[in-house]
Amino acid sequence: MTEHSKRALIVFEDGKPENERTARAIAERLVDAGLEARVASAAEAVVPDILAAEIYFFGAESPAAPSYGDLALAFKGLNLAGRRAAYFGGSGAAVAWLKTMCEDTEVTAALADLVGRRPEPAAVSAWLKGVLPGA
Repeated sequence: MTEHSKRALIVFEDGKPENERTARAIAERLVDAGLEARVASAAEAVVPDILAAEIYFFGAESPAAPSYGDLALAFKGLNLAGRRAAYFGGSGAAVAWLKTMCEDTEVTAALADLVGRRPEPAAVSAWLKGVLPGA
């Protein structure tokens, strides 16, 4: 499967408009690059959505975001080895927490994180090029 035929799932922390805007900006750029992208709040993301995707983008404004509760529990029993994840958020602490949440899944983390409450569109595009070569 080529990089451009992959399905992406972008999950954001519920009730955080800036985090949702960043998630939607990521999805828009992925679609422009020819990928299939689905955006979901953490509370509405379900295991079938996770299993249908090959790459994930997880975002949060706060560490231990309550809306990720069910997803965090599900991740204790999922094996996502061979898939990739990238992280975005309002703080380094929130991104670090997301990475910890995903540890048991064996998902491969992207090298760079997108940290900042209001990343500029150019910053999102540049970050995605580092996460997904060819995007």
